[in-house]
Amino acid sequence: MAIASKLDGRGYKVYCIVGDGEIEEGQIWEAMMTSVKYKLDNLCLIIDNNNLQIDGTVSEVKGALYPLKEKITAFGFETFEVDGHNIDEIIMTLQKVKQVKGKPSAIIAKTIKGKGVSFMENEVSWHGKAPNQEEYELAIKELNEMGE
Repeated sequence: MAIASKLDGRGYKVYCIVGDGEIEEGQIWEAMMTSVKYKLDNLCLIIDNNNLQIDGTVSEVKGALYPLKEKITAFGFETFEVDGHNIDEIIMTLQKVKQVKGKPSAIIAKTIKGKGVSFMENEVSWHGKAPNQEEYELAIKELNEMGE
């Protein structure tokens, strides 16, 4: 999409959100290399970096993702790290991304899976699993209390 925007002179920016477990796949790294080759400054890759995936922690499953910022920067991206739970920091960084010229950008959003829900927080078992009614009600209660 980012290449099409450049070729068609459309000028839109493409935001691609991926998980840290997902970027262990080869096609992600190939796409990053292509993005740098074509100087896709209209592309922003946002990585949800919670260190958990369906089979365990990112480190347990592959063990070679880190240091993530350094790897992505070495590919040729303008790379930022943010607290993925701080909306003001995210907005400020997205404004910085708009100023990047000549190369793609990446935002590594450090997050906690299930943040704010006592029985879900940092629990890999909640990857792709829905809560039952009782769990749902407790989760909503805890999130509402957190927002107060």
